[in-house]
Amino acid sequence: MTNLLLFPVLIPFLTAMILLFFPKKITAQRTVTVAGMTLAVIASAVLVSVVLRDDIQAVTLGSWPAPFGITMVSDPLSAVLVLTSNLITLAIVFYSFRSIGESREKHLYYSAMMFMLAGVNGAFTTGDIFNMFVFFEVLLMASYVLIVLGGEKRQLRESIKYILVNIVSSALFVTTVAMLYSVTGTLNMADISAKVSEIGQSGILTVIAVMLILVFGLKGAIFPLYFWLPSSYAAPPVPVLALFGALLTKVGVYAIMRT
Repeated sequence: MTNLLLFPVLIPFLTAMILLFFPKKITAQRTVTVAGMTLAVIASAVLVSVVLRDDIQAVTLGSWPAPFGITMVSDPLSAVLVLTSNLITLAIVFYSFRSIGESREKHLYYSAMMFMLAGVNGAFTTGDIFNMFVFFEVLLMASYVLIVLGGEKRQLRESIKYILVNIVSSALFVTTVAMLYSVTGTLNMADISAKVSEIGQSGILTVIAVMLILVFGLKGAIFPLYFWLPSSYAAPPVPVLALFGALLTKVGVYAIMRT
């Protein structure tokens, strides 16, 4: 059952890949998306049950031992957040059938949504802070597609601001991760926690913590770093992109809380 924690990441990712093969077939797009989301919700619900019954679940990819390998970890908080993300996305999928419009559905709307969900679920599940950065970039690249979907002038204008802000915050994220690695000598979150307690109250750790708050504050549009959000999501189509983007971006910010 350990590999179960990979399913909420793999199912949306594979669903997105399948959807790329027939972007113009609306009925097939909707059917595959609903089927994939249903499987993702079931897998995440079972994961919550397993975690609550058997405690924290972990799997190390490639048989490399921690802290050297890529570790995926699911605790009660991350499992519940993964389930919440899947339920929110499933609701948005049904809402999109009548709100987003077929012209946008034909331009990889559902595929981008699934890639974004895979990034969000991966950020919750990873046990490695560099891979958290990778998953964040996956969800951000998908959000770039969603925010310009339709190609209207106002969308394209406002998307430039959105992309620039996230490029700057991503560069700051990489710099912060490099600084953290130079201090602790590891990127594994559990190992970082142990090393930080050994180092004690170092000034560099305070700087790193402030930089991480700034990074996730920019990406999640937390007050007072929300200046880019209103105009970016005010561009049409307002309802589903604003709801989906704002909710999942902010849900991603909570990934840092369990580290």
